[in-house]
Amino acid sequence: MSNSYPFPKDWQHPLEPPADYKRLRQEAPVCPVRLFNGNTAWLISRYQDVLAVLSDTRMVLDSTLPGFPHISASSAARQERTLPFFFRPDAEYRVQRAMLVQEFLPRRMEALRPRIQRTVDEALDAMLAGPHPVDLMAAFALPVAIRVICDLLGVPHDGAERLHVLSRTIGSRASSREEATAALAGLDDVFLALVEANLREPTDTLIGRVVSEQVATGKLSAPDAAAMFHALFYAGHGPPAYMFGLGTLALLLDPEQLARFRAMEDPAAITAAVQELLRFVNVSHLGRQRVATVDVTIGGQLIRAGEGILAQPDSANRDETVFEDPDRLDLQREVHRHFAFGHGIHLCTGRALSLIEFEVVFKTLFHRIPTLRLAVPPEEIRFKKDENLLGVHELPVTW
Repeated sequence: MSNSYPFPKDWQHPLEPPADYKRLRQEAPVCPVRLFNGNTAWLISRYQDVLAVLSDTRMVLDSTLPGFPHISASSAARQERTLPFFFRPDAEYRVQRAMLVQEFLPRRMEALRPRIQRTVDEALDAMLAGPHPVDLMAAFALPVAIRVICDLLGVPHDGAERLHVLSRTIGSRASSREEATAALAGLDDVFLALVEANLREPTDTLIGRVVSEQVATGKLSAPDAAAMFHALFYAGHGPPAYMFGLGTLALLLDPEQLARFRAMEDPAAITAAVQELLRFVNVSHLGRQRVATVDVTIGGQLIRAGEGILAQPDSANRDETVFEDPDRLDLQREVHRHFAFGHGIHLCTGRALSLIEFEVVFKTLFHRIPTLRLAVPPEEIRFKKDENLLGVHELPVTW
């Protein structure tokens, strides 16, 4: 087993976490790993230990600290720009997160369900009207995810494709520091222009409201607001789109579970099925980065103040001491305590929106196209092997 992070996946079984994690959970649940820049961090692989790390405010997501475990050159390049709020010291993070809480209340997100349903239906209408086989990612998953977050934030649709390309550069571990810096600058410029436009003429959008209530009143600087919106766009379109693709693939590869899902009508059952897909697939497959601010003991291992930590969500989500038969997709599973959205004070701000998107997308896709199937053998599907998110380049489907 190499201790270079991230660990290699078996791309013959791409939906499975690296096999090393199972061994680590049993033999070395807290172990040192070497990062791309030669630094080391502690990898946490067991469910209860990941829970302990993410629940403990003494282990912080503060990338300004020297021991922060950067996973790639693009991650390190962020330090040269205005940092998004969730990479700030906890006091700053909490202040800026509080500015968004009202925008992402579950009842407010639920009110968006009809609009999301229209977006999904319109994308499917267009896809069904065209030729097939078709790439589900290009024809459906990415357009839906981008449109939903653009409508919420108040980002014009006509420039969204460029923003996606810049986001992919930032999210690639193959990007150089220079490439990542240029992409970050491009995103910051776009969102700073949107901040300035909303200062002149506020819109009834998330960006418009935050600018009016926080920037115009001097509570938030324009660069901080731009970094906030850039981060919301990045997190609000890439992970959902990739999950649309991988969730669909997971179901298409499991005829028994697919038949079970297609028969579901009860909204609660659909919600539970989505939660199981999130546990099983886990698009956010890299460790949750933290730095210990004091000496702490996790899983019997002393971690010194200033040392970096990677709490591994896909390993925790397959922990056999928590989930019975964890490597099996079971849409009727009752335990839904997964880490797809993180945990603790850094629990995903937009999780309520994401869950609604997943429920609408998977229910509508498989109900409207009951004969949906892969158009190529599974082994021909190309995965994004160097991105911070687990995803596919294309997902050819037919019906």
